[in-house]
Amino acid sequence: MSVNGVVTPPPPSAMPPFGLSEIRKRTQAVQEVMRGVMKEGTHYGTIPGTPKPSLWKAGAEVLCMTFRLAPILDSHVVVDDLDSEWPYTATKRDGSIVQGTCIGFFEVEATCTIHGPQGEVLSRCSARCNNREAKYRALILFEIRNTILKMAEKRAFVSSVLMATAASDIFTQDLEDLPEVLEPQSATKVVTGKPRLPTKDTQLLTPKREAWLMRVAQEGQITPEALQRCMDFLKGSTSQKVTAFFDEMARNKVAVFAPFQRA
Repeated sequence: MSVNGVVTPPPPSAMPPFGLSEIRKRTQAVQEVMRGVMKEGTHYGTIPGTPKPSLWKAGAEVLCMTFRLAPILDSHVVVDDLDSEWPYTATKRDGSIVQGTCIGFFEVEATCTIHGPQGEVLSRCSARCNNREAKYRALILFEIRNTILKMAEKRAFVSSVLMATAASDIFTQDLEDLPEVLEPQSATKVVTGKPRLPTKDTQLLTPKREAWLMRVAQEGQITPEALQRCMDFLKGSTSQKVTAFFDEMARNKVAVFAPFQRA
């Protein structure tokens, strides 16, 4: 179909349906890419408490390249109120209560449209992000505007890729940005009988936590020496110290590496 000399693809309703063999091929292609190309901790991750691996942005990009998909992102600011002031109360994993007051409210909505090789629209998903979310509310609004924008776009992108590739039976929605929320709570145990002093437990530095630590260090351009000192500290610390470290990293990101950057 041509409109004003521009060739446009037929509407989705006019596209012929896939046959069973084609559907099987596409599903097998996703599985083969997951096994042969993707790496756990880079393209996807299995978060304790979730039934399926979580697809990350890097993995969604691999699926786009595999099926020659073209994502188009559009985002706009929904709310930008610098004078807004609101209190919050949160419960940490150790049971302590954190209270504070946030100044300003900023929310972004992003929409991602996935086009196929012939220009056809395969999926369209929207997502939002704002500074009232737990990982952003303790941060200064002026410093995280771009982060909130990118996070909304990433959520919309991953969701639309899952829909376009029908990969939701293999992966779940991207939860890469919420590891501190979905970390297992087993580090805090109920102990009956005679109390014991805290002991060192190297199992607290789980593969998921270590992958999260690596990503934050890479984003903050932390030196390998500082990162190694940090990991040595975590492996030799008590459960309370390890939990407190990751709680702090959820709030302040690379700032937690400051004590380890000294020689």
